[in-house]
Order: sequence, then C-alpha cells, then structure tokens
Amino acid sequence: MSAALLDEFGVGDARERDESWRYSKAALRALSQQDFAEADPHSTLDASLAASFDWPQTRGRRLVFVNGNYSDKHSDVANIAASMNVRHEGGQRLVLTVTGDSAEPVHLVYASVPGAAPTRWQAAADLELMAGRATVIVQHIGTAGADVLGALHSRITIAPGTELHLMTLSDLPDSISNYRRVNTTVAQGATCLFTDAIFGGRLQRADLNIGLNGESARFESRGVFVLRGRQHADTHLDIRHGARNTTCDVLWRGVADQRARGVFHGAITVAPGADGADARLSNKNLLLSAHAEIDTQPVLEIYADEVKAAHGATVGQLDETALFYLRSRGVPAAAARSLLIAGFCREAFAGIADVEVRGRLDALLAERLPHSHGDREEVAG
Repeated sequence: MSAALLDEFGVGDARERDESWRYSKAALRALSQQDFAEADPHSTLDASLAASFDWPQTRGRRLVFVNGNYSDKHSDVANIAASMNVRHEGGQRLVLTVTGDSAEPVHLVYASVPGAAPTRWQAAADLELMAGRATVIVQHIGTAGADVLGALHSRITIAPGTELHLMTLSDLPDSISNYRRVNTTVAQGATCLFTDAIFGGRLQRADLNIGLNGESARFESRGVFVLRGRQHADTHLDIRHGARNTTCDVLWRGVADQRARGVFHGAITVAPGADGADARLSNKNLLLSAHAEIDTQPVLEIYADEVKAAHGATVGQLDETALFYLRSRGVPAAAARSLLIAGFCREAFAGIADVEVRGRLDALLAERLPHSHGDREEVAG
C-alpha cells in the first residue's frame, strides 16, 4: 500500500510520524506494506451479516452502505421523518439534515465485505442538526476473509439550542481495519452526546474532534472498547472549549485480553476567553493478560480563568476481593470474571435512554467479553 494511498485515508506517513500515532505505528506500518484494491460496492451480504443490522426499532429509518457505497437493496427509508432531508452524492457521500424533532433514531450501517484479495473503501457522512433533537446510530460490521480497510470521514454541525445523540457501534472481525474521523462543532446552548462501543478489528482508529464554539455548549462522551487476540483499537478524543460556560463530561472504559492493545488519548483544551468552563474526564482500564497492553493519555491544557477541571486515568486488573466474594457465593470463576467485567463496562451505556438499544448493546457486550483467564492457548504462541 503506497504512502499516497495512506494519505488519502488520513493515515499516511505524515500521520505515522505524528505523536498521536506513537502507540499504533506498528499496526499502521503493517497495513502500509499491503496492496489494497478498490472494494466491490456490489458485494453480497450474507444472511448473518444482514441480520446483525435488522433492528426492529430502526426499520424504515435505515441507510446501508456496502463497502462505502449506498445500497438501495439493503436500505429501508420508508419511515424517514419529514423533518429529515437525506441526500446521496456520488454514492459514497451522505448528507443528513435535520430540521425538527425526530423521536425515532436513524440507523446508518457501514458493511465491509472482503474480496479475493485485500480491498479498501472510503466514504463521507455529513450531519447537520438545524433544529430539535435527533438520535443517530452508526454501525460498522463486516465479514471475515481477506483484509479490508475502510475509512469514514464525518462532519457534524449542531445548531444553537439543539441536541444530538450519536451512538457508534463498531463490531468487526480481525481481518478488517477501520478509520473514523469525526469533526463536530457545537453552537450556543446546544448539547452533543457521543456513545461509542468498540469490539474487534485488526486496527480500529477513531479521531473524534469536538469544538464547543458557543456559550453554554455541552458535550458528553461515553465509550468502551473490549479487545482480545491481537486486536488493536486506538481512540483519540480532542475537545476544545472555545466559549464561556461550556461543559464536557467524558467517561471511557477499556478491556484488553491475550495480546490485544488498546489506546485512549483524551485531550481537553480550554481556550483563552472560555471562562467558566467545566471539564471532566475519567478513563479506567482492565488488563486481563500479562501480554495485553493499554496506553492511556489524559491531557488538560487551560488558558482561561475561573475554570473547573478534573481528569484521571487508571490501568489495573480485576478486583480480587470482589472476585473472591462471588466465588464464595458459588459463582464459577469464569462467570464471576464476566460479571465483574460486564459491570465495569456497562457504566458507559447507562445514559442511553432507548431501553431496546441499550439492551442490544448489553447483549453484544456479553458475547464479546472474555470467558477464560487470559486465554493461555492464545498467548502461548
């Protein structure tokens, strides 16, 4: 894979030299050594993949992209609200404009389907929330096989007094790499809520850039990653307080088992003149194997007065006292570990108002949790 192609995806040599890629350079370098052809936009989705996004609560409000291209065959837009305008530009670019309250979520699905050799795709999604409230669910899924590299670049504009909840679920097999860049601006009195759930993937990288540009703008981020094998996830959250009395509240949880590697970088900047800002960041992580690694970097830069700010990050292991308590009550070791890990992670989902969506994420989390101690058969090699 050429340097020019990596640059096209926003992950080229210039970024590899950048400090923000320091913990993912090896994974990035391995990708750069491959030749990726254009992915087939007409690839067929198998029944199990199609079933993974057939959510009853989003039927009629689902837009599906196969290898980055819009698919009429798999989309279902019969119930898209009158307050929403959906445009497709060239098949690979979505523009979604919301002009009023939307009670039901819109579901965007990005499916990566491999070909006979390594393939790549690239897409863009712009969201403009002009009035009211809206919930958007973005789901990344894929089929195991030859390597696939997908890239989704998004631009989100949140107008004064509006509220957006963006939920991103990325559940990928080990042969798929995914790059997400989200640039968001939040205007005066507006609220932006992000919920991220990251499972699997050869390399998953997310650059989430938030600008609190209007007075009393608010941003809340909840996220979790659960990794095993040699999976690699790298999340960079960059929040800039650019106006007075702005607020951000960040809570992320991470779990890594076997030889997996997780990276979380949470940066908060309070710009000059952004007095009255209130910034909080908490990142806690669990290592379930001596071979796993999690790197966390909370960064706080303050250039204004009268600011409230707190940040903290930890990397540790399961609470042996709690584990002993469950074992003493007759809970098997594997089940006790899963209960503790699930409870640790589910804090990230607590703010999801939609009970059905929250239940679906809880169920998927239970499926992806490690069920053995360190999975020694994997780390031995």
